[in-house]
Parts: sequence; C-alpha cells; structure tokens
Amino acid sequence: MAYSVIMPKTGMAMEEGTIIQWFCKEGDSVKEGDAIAEIETDKSTMEVEAEQDGTILKILYGDGETVPVTVTIAWIGEEGEEIPDEADSGAASSAAAPEREGTPETGGEAAGSALDSGTGPIMPPPGKPAAAGAVRATPAARSAAEELKVPLSQVPPGGRYGEVKQADVRDWHHRHKMTPLAARMAADRGLDRSSAPAGSGGRVFSGDLDSGQTGSASSAAPPAAPAAGLREDSRVPLTNIQKITGRRMLESCREIPSVTTDIRADVTRLLELRTELNAESGHRYSINDFVLKAVALSLVDHPRMNSSLDGGELIYHGRVNLGMAVATERGLTVPVISDADLRSLENLSRAAAFMAEKGRLGKLEPDDMSGSTFTISNIGMYGVTGFTPIINPPEAAILGVCGIEDQPAVSDGSLVVRKMMGLSLTFDHRIVDGAESCEFLVGLKGYLEKPLELMVRGG
Repeated sequence: MAYSVIMPKTGMAMEEGTIIQWFCKEGDSVKEGDAIAEIETDKSTMEVEAEQDGTILKILYGDGETVPVTVTIAWIGEEGEEIPDEADSGAASSAAAPEREGTPETGGEAAGSALDSGTGPIMPPPGKPAAAGAVRATPAARSAAEELKVPLSQVPPGGRYGEVKQADVRDWHHRHKMTPLAARMAADRGLDRSSAPAGSGGRVFSGDLDSGQTGSASSAAPPAAPAAGLREDSRVPLTNIQKITGRRMLESCREIPSVTTDIRADVTRLLELRTELNAESGHRYSINDFVLKAVALSLVDHPRMNSSLDGGELIYHGRVNLGMAVATERGLTVPVISDADLRSLENLSRAAAFMAEKGRLGKLEPDDMSGSTFTISNIGMYGVTGFTPIINPPEAAILGVCGIEDQPAVSDGSLVVRKMMGLSLTFDHRIVDGAESCEFLVGLKGYLEKPLELMVRGG
C-alpha cells in the first residue's frame, strides 16, 4: 500500500520547510533508510529518508518549493500502484495546512464561477471546460499579477495542471522588467519603456538603452549620468533559518525587558596556558573552549542565571546545556552542548568543534539544537569591543564574547601590557537583577583570569 512522505515538523516553532533538492525522481526504486530529499527547516538542513522499500510514485513539490509542515510531498509504494485520490486533488494537503499556491481543486458549479473571478479554485469542475479566454491561474498568481502589472495571458504556465503560479508571474516580471538604473535612465532620456530592447535574460539593463532602438528622446532631455561603475540592485530571498531567527529575535526584543552589562577580563595567563597546551597535548584548544568551560562553572555557582521564566514561576534547570551561536551561509544556528559543567576542558573542546562543523555543513539534527539553558555568542575574532546580544527565549541571559586588546596596566610599580577581553552579558530583568548579573560576571572573570581552575573542574 502506498504511503505518503510528509514535510516533517522538527520543532514547535516550525511552520514550513523548503525542499532544497530531491535525490531521486518519479519511478526510482528506494530502500528503507535511503535519503530521498534534502530540506531546509527553521534551524538547519536535514535529509528526509524513505520509511520502507518501494518506488517513487509521485513527487508533489519540486526543488525550491516551500511547504507547510505535515503536508504530503511525495508518495512511495509498489511499482504501478495507484496513489490515493487525495494525492491528485490536494484534499489531504489542504486539510492539514492552509491552501498552498498552485493546488488545483474540483467541485460543483461554484468552482466554475470562481475560475472567472480569480478568487477561488483554479480548475473547472469535471467535464466542464474553462470559460473562453479565461486564464488558469492561482489566486496568489492573480494577486501578484495585479500588484506587478503583469498581463496574465502572456505568462507561460508552470503548474502541473497548466495553471499560472505566483512564481511564474514573478519570474516573467523579473525577466521583462527594466532594472532600477535602466528605468531611471529611460525616464531621464524620455524613452518609451515598452520599446526598450531586452538584454540578458529578457531584462532591460542600462547598457541596452544605448543600442539606439529605444525610440526617440526629447531634444530637451538632460544628458544621462554615466553608467560605468554603477551596480544594479539584486533580490535574495531569506532562508527559513533567517526568517525564524528574525521572528524569534523580534519576539525577544518586544517581550523581554533586557539589560546589558559589560566587563573586561585579563586573559594574559589564559593565552599563555593555551599556547602551552596546544604545544604539549597534541589537541588544539580555542579561546572559546575556555570561555565555554568558565561559563558552565559560573552557571553552577549562580543557578539563577541558568533558569527560565514560566508564567509566575522560575524553572531552575538541573543541567547546564550551552547553546553556541554558529554563523553559516544559511543564517545563524545554535547547536547545544549538553552537560557542559560535567565535561573536561578537552571533552568540551572536541564537542564544540564537532557541533560547530556540523552546523556549518547544515547537518544539525533537531536534537542537536534543543534544550539549551544559556547561550554564548562569540564575535571576538572580528575585533569587536562590545555589543548587545539578544536573549534566546526563554533563557535568562546570553553572553557576548568580544575581542582581545592590549591595554596598559601597572604591576609592582611598572607599566606592563595585559591582554584584556570584553564580555557583554544581556539578561532578562524579570529573572535577574543588576546585582546578580554583576556577581555572575565577576565570577566568570575570575575563572578566565585563573585558567588552571578550568583544568581541574569537570569530567
């Protein structure tokens, strides 16, 4: 019996996912456990696996399409097997999630009238042809066409049932419009935009206006500014990770009364110890490894910083699970290192390197990014001396790690140069007050300035 492959829901905040690519096509045979597609979730990319042996009977969404969670994206079964009726009609998908652009539906007379109005289903009822001259288009496509002033009759349909989709409209508009620079130049020269010759990819660029085929310019028109060295605008869609991160950060700023406190730690001895360890141990430690360990121990010493607000109660977390912000090409991800306080410095270092690499490769699993009780964001490599990190709800705080600077200091009456590192702590003032945050920072500073303590505490 055929079974459906759905867009998985990997977290409470996930509402949709994007299919990056299919590893198979319709008619291919697959084995249980085979990776059949790669998708982008709200936090990372992941592979979708076949749950049983069979043949790819139908792929309902193509590469690059965004699909609501739990919606069927493909069917797998025995070769030649009929797939359920709802796989063709889209009824199963529409019952699980909001109607998606491009899903044809069938019905009674209402469906036929909706075709003409452009507000309802895009296909006529069985046995009834479309009205003469009507363009089959999804409601989203019609809305986009009206917004962009695109003639629907000229847009090649890209839907599975011959319908014009929103993506078709936007693609046509992109390929047939002038670039902003070209439009300004045409206006300055008094040129007719409709007669401008299309350049590369069907678009009209500034250089195309010099071809002499764009009509006559007004003799009183001022000379155009030289186009050399000017760059065109470009549009790049946000990834799902960036969209979800943006929503969560906006939620944090709106709902959390946050305060940021800064302090500097003398890490001269820490850097010396790191150099010695890297030379003698055969393992390469980063400065961030020491920070992770120091934060983990400080959270044990100051448990309120390792808590979260739940209504009118505080949850003091029994485990110290550190979220570690990692920048990737698709956006910011936050893998979690569990039980950081119980790990040795070397174990913590190896875990951090493994999770960071996994994040950069987009291979983090949902479990890799859940359960954090405190987050660290390190941008010290850019030489930043202070910033305001945004709290990852529902955590009590987030630590921003800054760059290391040479600063003069007096030691035994002599002027010396010390290595000073900035630390910026943003905390939820509903959970932590100013005194408690300062005590946490002072304790953290103490661990970083006496790094041998970090070698003897933990697993």
